[in-house]
Amino acid sequence: MSHFIQQEIERLQETYLENTPKSREVFEQAKASLPAGNTRNNLFFPPYPPYFNHGEGCKLTDVDGNTYLDFLSDFTVAIYGHSHPRLRQEAQDVLGRGCNYGGCIPAEHKLANALIDRFKGIDQLRFTNSGTEANLYALLTALAHSQKPKVIVFEGGYHGGVMNYCHENIPINAPFEIIVVPYNDPLAFEQALFEQGSEIGAVVMELMVNAGGCIPATEIFAKSVRKMTRELNIPLVIDEVMTARLGYSGLQGQYGIEADMTCLGKFIGGGFTIGAFGGKREFMEIYDAQHPGYTAHGGSFNNNVFSMHVGAAALNEVLTLEVMNSLNDRGDQLREQLNLLFREAEVPLMFIGTGSVMNLHLTREPLLQKNRNPLSAEIAKLYHRFLLNEGIWIAARGLIALNIALNDDSYKALIDTTAAFVDRHQKELQALPER
Repeated sequence: MSHFIQQEIERLQETYLENTPKSREVFEQAKASLPAGNTRNNLFFPPYPPYFNHGEGCKLTDVDGNTYLDFLSDFTVAIYGHSHPRLRQEAQDVLGRGCNYGGCIPAEHKLANALIDRFKGIDQLRFTNSGTEANLYALLTALAHSQKPKVIVFEGGYHGGVMNYCHENIPINAPFEIIVVPYNDPLAFEQALFEQGSEIGAVVMELMVNAGGCIPATEIFAKSVRKMTRELNIPLVIDEVMTARLGYSGLQGQYGIEADMTCLGKFIGGGFTIGAFGGKREFMEIYDAQHPGYTAHGGSFNNNVFSMHVGAAALNEVLTLEVMNSLNDRGDQLREQLNLLFREAEVPLMFIGTGSVMNLHLTREPLLQKNRNPLSAEIAKLYHRFLLNEGIWIAARGLIALNIALNDDSYKALIDTTAAFVDRHQKELQALPER
């Protein structure tokens, strides 16, 4: 780590410790029963994260009473903000009628239809409890269809806690026969198909690697993968758990391609726990209990009454085409404003992404693959700590995900605080190696 980065993080940490004594108390209590005092590793950073107890609109409040503008939106889930009146009313109505029926409910097909209307490649779908679960079922469904063992994934991809290809040698990944191919490299993908195509049962990809740094697929790469998999009759699974919010029909709609299987999650439950996987009818008919020899797919909360009802209200009434286009246009505008600020200061920083999701990198040029400069992650940590003390909440890795509750004042606050960050560290940033 650069000396100045370490020094500044330590300086900012002193202020943070002064501002968050109650969070520290909660952390000390929690770590006895929870590793690192939490149950989501991406929320932890040393010495401890803030512990929240309230959210309203675009703001979060921690147990110490500190209020933060939420520019993380629960890693894309809280696209609605934290207290959308229509969704809150729907949840209250559901609560008044009782929960956990243990039976089928009409809202299941209402939410399913809302998703099928958006994704042309989905004829039928099934709900799950998370994006991780959706990705596992989608891949297993594709492999059952192809009857071949190997799976191509892409470097930097993250398809849930047990399908993580951002880092090497993760010991708890699901034991699929995986071939990891460089992202945005059509020739490397073609070579993998040439060498092992007869054994490849599925390809799993994101059209923007999210945990890998919000790096979008090039159009040539995305369309090449679809063309080659179709020619070889290899099922293509597209993980839209995080990217579905980037277009009314997800990024598949933006790129003009269709997956054989699509994975969804995050915001589609209106803020409640959910996942979904779906695709062509010939893939999904394996779960049709009307047919002899069907494959069972269960789950006590697959049709969670809150997720089904609030999700249907969210997609049918709140996240209209106009609202989603507006949010993603605003994200493109924000990213350009921030990057212009960096260019004018002549510092090697850039937000990379598309629409309403972006990630800070140490670079002057757009990236096609994972950023291998270790200082990039350290600069993101410093930026995160700087914003945190100024009342702005983003991910420690530099991820920003917008929500519809943010307003012009919120965006101005982020831009002004970023400008202050650059002003303070301009000379040190200019001296950092970009590779």
